[in-house]
Amino acid sequence: MKIEEPKFRCGNGKAIKELVATYAYPYADWMQDWPYEIADSKEIENYFQHYDEQTEEDKKFSLMEMLIQALTDIEDKNDFDKNWKRLKSRIIKDFVVHEYTLFYWSCFGENLSDCWKVTPYMRELWKEIKNG
Repeated sequence: MKIEEPKFRCGNGKAIKELVATYAYPYADWMQDWPYEIADSKEIENYFQHYDEQTEEDKKFSLMEMLIQALTDIEDKNDFDKNWKRLKSRIIKDFVVHEYTLFYWSCFGENLSDCWKVTPYMRELWKEIKNG
């Protein structure tokens, strides 16, 4: 089955700088993977709350990247599964915003052993959404 790559999307500076101010996280222009570098699994509850308060797509986009990284860093299986269900519902609800992010974390064409812990979940979600 051929997977078509969606239109590329990345976080924008304005949204990122607002999140930097909210969380007092470090930021520098060279931090290409900022949401992944600063995400903290201990803050996942705050990320979910902040995400749910957002109306701006760009902030939702960057917060979702933070949420996914935070989820990936959770070691406890029960905690991971509980938070995956919460994350999944938000990806589905705002799929238009997160289509590229879901595609990116699905690592299509890669062996799962070379991917993130969340990748098999992302691949299943991609199939669920795309195959209806």
